[in-house]
Parts: sequence; C-alpha cells; structure tokens
Amino acid sequence: FQRVVDHVKPERDANARVTIREFWWRFGWPRRELRDATAQLSGYIATTETAKHRTFSRLDVSLAPDHMVVTIAVDDWFVLGVLSSSFHHMWSLGAGGTLEDRPRYNKSLCFDPFPFPDPSSQARSTLSSVAARIDAHRKAALLRDERITTTRMYNVVEKLRSGEPLIPAERTIHELAACGVLRDIHDELDALVAEAYGWPWPMSDAEILERLVALHDERVAEEKRGIIRWLRPEFQAPGQLAELPAEELVLPESAVPSAAESATPLDPWPSGAIEQIGALKRLLQIVPLTAEQATARFSGAKQEIVERHLETLAILGELRTDVDRYSAAGPQ
Repeated sequence: FQRVVDHVKPERDANARVTIREFWWRFGWPRRELRDATAQLSGYIATTETAKHRTFSRLDVSLAPDHMVVTIAVDDWFVLGVLSSSFHHMWSLGAGGTLEDRPRYNKSLCFDPFPFPDPSSQARSTLSSVAARIDAHRKAALLRDERITTTRMYNVVEKLRSGEPLIPAERTIHELAACGVLRDIHDELDALVAEAYGWPWPMSDAEILERLVALHDERVAEEKRGIIRWLRPEFQAPGQLAELPAEELVLPESAVPSAAESATPLDPWPSGAIEQIGALKRLLQIVPLTAEQATARFSGAKQEIVERHLETLAILGELRTDVDRYSAAGPQ
C-alpha cells in the first residue's frame, strides 16, 4: 500500500477524472465483463498485446491484468496448447498488426475468428498435457534465475532452430532454462495440433495459412446454418444448447431475430462511451443490424451516438458494413 501511496497517488491527484482522483487506490477502469467471464474459473489465458515472441500463459484468476495484456477467459490446457502452436502463431502474424518491428495481437482479428480443431477427447487430453508441460517448463525457468526472461528463452529457441551460434549470454540462458527441451516440447505440440486438425506435418508457413483460412471459411458457413462450436459452452450457451454436442448445435429458425424482434430493447444503454462501444460490438457479433435497429436494442440510446460509435468501429476495422448494416469483422 505504501508503494501505491508513493508511486500512484501523486499521478492520480492530478487526474481530471473525479472517480480516479478520489478513489486513487483503485484500478482506474472497471472490467465487469472480464470479472463475469472469469468468475467461475480458477485461471485464464493471457498474452501481451505487443511482443517479439507470441507466447500464451495460464495465469491465476486472482491476478488482475492491465490494459496491455490480452485476456482470454478460458481455463483449458487444450486451448492454451493450440494457441501456443505454430498454427496460431502464423495466423496471428497474418491477421494482426505490428508496433515498430514487433507483432501486435488484435484479439478481434487474431483470436475471435481463429478456427480451433475439434479432435477426439483422447487427442484433446494428450495435447493438453503437452501444453501444461510447456507452461510449467517456462514458469520454472523464470523462477530459477533472474537473468531468464521469456524473450531471452525464445531468442535462444529461435537461434537453435536456425542453427545460428549462441553468444555467451545466450549460452547461459540456454543452459539455465533448458531451451533445447523447450524447443522439443514445442515440436511435439505442433505435431499434435496438426493431428488434431487431421492435417499432415510438417508443413510450410504458407500451407498452414491456406488451410486455416479454408477452415475458417467452412466454419463461417457452418455458423450461418446455426452450427456453433463453443469453446466454453457452459458460459457462452448455458442451458439446453450447451448440453448438445457441437455437431448438433443447430439453431431453429425461430432463434434468428427478425427485424421486429431486433427492434425490442433488450439492455439498458451504458453510461460510458467505452462500455457503449463494447455493448455494440457484442450485439453485432450475434446478428448484423442497421444503426436504427442497434439503437432500438438498448433503452435510452440515442441514434446519433450509436451511429458515431459504429462508424468509428468500422474505420478501425472492428466492424464491416454491407449497404446500411453493420456486422462483426472477420480476418481480411
């Protein structure tokens, strides 16, 4: 608490926002959606938004991520394994952006439309155990010596793959963190993920992307027919829908909102601009709507504000437009 007094309070005292200034010891922005999504979990998956090496880790739910950490509210080693593979790495490089020379992870482009494999329970279990080994190996190495960092470990792994000689400092990291073992576990993981997709291995980077894009298009066609492959069915589709296996998740025609139903206010309009934008994004991930229809889904919303938010999201690439309707954007 003394550290917060010394390092946080002076900055907060000068903040123009009353709630941040008066409640200077609290987090600046509440993340109710994240809290709700992780409420029933013991951990979640996280990655830094901008990084030289794209790595994913499991964090305990007691840890509150800051705004530069992309948080995925799933506590599943299988999901962590797929995200840690070369398949998701290549997808995220293709779909994401860059900051200077470092890849930047855009969750709406890199994670949301990514097509996960749907293997047997045995294959999921095997893949999960390998993902847990990678996570445990890295965390043990980080605790072993203060010179070890995630970036330094993967710098060495990268050189081991390329055959480049290690400089003395890298040789030290190699020995302390057992980077050769880490590389071998990743190789094992890639082979298992390829098997989970039913694809051959090894493959070139270009072929990986081609296959993932083709599978993405297949999944889009499936979802148009109402077949949804949930990652967390108990949270995303609670009740009867979650009890059905993925291949049977076909929505009846009555589940698709009509124009009249879309005009029915469902939720109160949030007071803050950030929360308003988030509410619009979630709504348009379910069904494409015009600005007028989107406004009608919230009690107390003003159409000119909704239109302004939608236009901003479209400019940023978060939404796509078709005539006068807005819908969630997928990979380009």
